Amino acid sequence: MAVIRCLAPADGLQGVMACLRESESLAGILAVVLLTGGWLALQYLAEARRDRRCREVKPVIPAFGSGQHADAMYTFANREYYQVMLAEMEKALFAAGYELTRNESLRMALPDTDRRVISRQIFRARQGYTSPSLSEQAMNACEDAATKEGYTGMWLNVLIRGSERQGWYITRSQ
Repeated sequence: MAVIRCLAPADGLQGVMACLRESESLAGILAVVLLTGGWLALQYLAEARRDRRCREVKPVIPAFGSGQHADAMYTFANREYYQVMLAEMEKALFAAGYELTRNESLRMALPDTDRRVISRQIFRARQGYTSPSLSEQAMNACEDAATKEGYTGMWLNVLIRGSERQGWYITRSQ
C-alpha cells in the first residue's frame, strides 16, 4: 500500500521517490524503475518505427551534381547508346552468317574479313546516333578514317568483350 500512498500526492517524481525511500519499500522503488524503463522502451520503439516509415515512404534523392547523381545520369544517357550498337552488332553478325549463343564451348573468333565488315557497320550506327545530321559523304569519310586508324575494330572488340562478360558468345549459324 505504500506505493499507492506515495503516488497519490503527485509531488512529482522526486516526491514519489522520497516517499518510497522513507517508507523503505524496495518493491515500490523497483516498480517505479520498471515502469519508467518500460515507458522509455516504448518511446524508443515508437521513434524507431516512425523513422523506418519515413525512410520507406521518402526515397533518398542524391544531391544535384553528386557522384550518385552523375552515375545515374551516365547509366541513363548511355543505355540507349549501347543498345543501338548492340542491336547493330547482332544484325551485322546475323547478316554475315553468325549468331549469338549462351554456350561458351561454341564460341569462336571472327575472321578478319568479317570483322572489318561488321566493325564498319557498328561504327556507322554509332556515328549515326552521335551525329544524326551527318551527310552520307561525311559519314563515309569518317568511316574510312576510323577503319584506317583501327577505331572501328576497337569498338567491335569492346562490344564483344562486354557481351562475353554477360555470357553472350559469337558462333557460326547452324
